[in-house]
Amino acid sequence: MENNQNNTSSGGLNFIGLLGNLFKVLSPREKDVLQRRYSLKDSQSRKETLEKIGKNYNVTRERIRQIERDGIKKLQDEKGRTEVVSHLQELEDNINKFLKKYGGVMHENHLVDSLVDFYGLSGKDLSQEEVGQHKRSLAFIISQLLSDKFERRENTDDHHPVWRLKETPWELVEDVIGKLVEVIDSHGKPLTIDELFKSLKNQDFYSQIQDRINSLTQLEQEIADLDETILSYLRTSKKIKKNLFDQVGLSHWNTITPKRMADKIYLVMKEHGDPLHFTEIADLINQAGFDSKKALPATIHNELILDDRYVLIGRGIYALREWGYQPGTVTDVIASVLKEKGPLTKDEIMEEVSKQRKVKKATVNLALMNKDKFKKLSDKRYGLVDQE
Repeated sequence: MENNQNNTSSGGLNFIGLLGNLFKVLSPREKDVLQRRYSLKDSQSRKETLEKIGKNYNVTRERIRQIERDGIKKLQDEKGRTEVVSHLQELEDNINKFLKKYGGVMHENHLVDSLVDFYGLSGKDLSQEEVGQHKRSLAFIISQLLSDKFERRENTDDHHPVWRLKETPWELVEDVIGKLVEVIDSHGKPLTIDELFKSLKNQDFYSQIQDRINSLTQLEQEIADLDETILSYLRTSKKIKKNLFDQVGLSHWNTITPKRMADKIYLVMKEHGDPLHFTEIADLINQAGFDSKKALPATIHNELILDDRYVLIGRGIYALREWGYQPGTVTDVIASVLKEKGPLTKDEIMEEVSKQRKVKKATVNLALMNKDKFKKLSDKRYGLVDQE
């Protein structure tokens, strides 16, 4: 984090620069400790522990904690000086506006992302690394320099870290989340956002939420959209989560948070929508980032072989049975086609088989040579041996 960056960007505040100006009052050690504790250095995305930093300085973790506290105290004393106070006041005002817009409560990441977008710091001219550094700088500024203006609810088993207007009752958020869980659970399967709101709006609870939010005087009727407020509350909950298809469901459902490899295979294939080679399925699972467990092609192949939800339709290529693919060999597929449609020419058979299998014409020709199954008729069509 360079100290000589400007406080403003083309769209307004520059959070890296603002924090850099504040950090001028720190000693080199205080600055280093805070940067490492809050991942504020260039290319640093992970926070370092007190113990790790202590070993680096050959002091105890408690001494590092004291240095961290002293540094933050200096920053809090410094935030009232003229050079930065107007920027912090502007930021405070905009945080207020965003919180009011979303019903007084926002997931910490939602708030940070919204502000970074608002100030034009997520544009194409900035690298992903630079945007990430702006976000971490902003998160530090809010949590350490503006925390007396808003209330932060820490990360728990049930909800993510949250910022809220102090006057917004947390009971309202819990009531809304409880109702959303109830609606989703009653359907027993993941829902699109539109489906969720269609179901919610058919209930008296929806209008009751509107009345309760309208009664919150600190919001001053600045909420743009009740649905956006409900979605903001939903984002704070760990009980509800989105899957790969942008559907919401209960977090413990395997269609939302798959734990078994078989469920991961099903989800990535369902999202892709077309047959895939088992190596492609492994790549997609790893890209999806369900968890830290790496999907190996050999493991995926074994799962596909053992699970009757999948059908082998070519060399290492699998499809979902629910897409209409039939299990069995090419010979079985040809027999099924002829049983349904009656005698067909070789080209007609090839066309039908290609809907079920990714095989070469020679493979179909070879299968048709099975005289126990198929017979060639006088008009050059093929039929089943037991067909008249």
